[in-house]
Amino acid sequence: MTVVTTSKPQAPARLPRSLRSTIYGVGAGLWLTGVLWLVFHYFLQQQTEFGPHPHPLEFWWRAAHGFFAFASLWTLGLLWGAHIVNAWKSGQRGISGIILLGVLAWLIGSGYLLYYLGNEQLLTAVTLAHWCAGIVLPALFIIHRLTSRRRAHGN
Repeated sequence: MTVVTTSKPQAPARLPRSLRSTIYGVGAGLWLTGVLWLVFHYFLQQQTEFGPHPHPLEFWWRAAHGFFAFASLWTLGLLWGAHIVNAWKSGQRGISGIILLGVLAWLIGSGYLLYYLGNEQLLTAVTLAHWCAGIVLPALFIIHRLTSRRRAHGN
């Protein structure tokens, strides 16, 4: 006797509101601290008698960014198990999800390189690419969410 089963594509797992809020909070904190670091590093340097000097808060924005980056790794692992795998199986959000995941992978890898890359020219290029990718990440996330909603509602 042969049993034939057909499986319908699964809908992506909808995360509980509290968990979604935590994920959004970590993402917002990561983005905001990165942008604040950029502003303080490039636009708010203090001029001293010895030349330009970093703003005192620049260090703290970078430290906070590192904290949120660590928290985002945990969040990405959580999303992988609770959302990404099911969404991949459902066939929804394919292109926008892959792009979003690719940019996140770049940010993780380039963030690591920012601390350990020894070549100054390469470090400058990686730095620029890192913060450019980080700045556009919220727009990519919004596109991902809107694409999901439009398909879910049959538009």
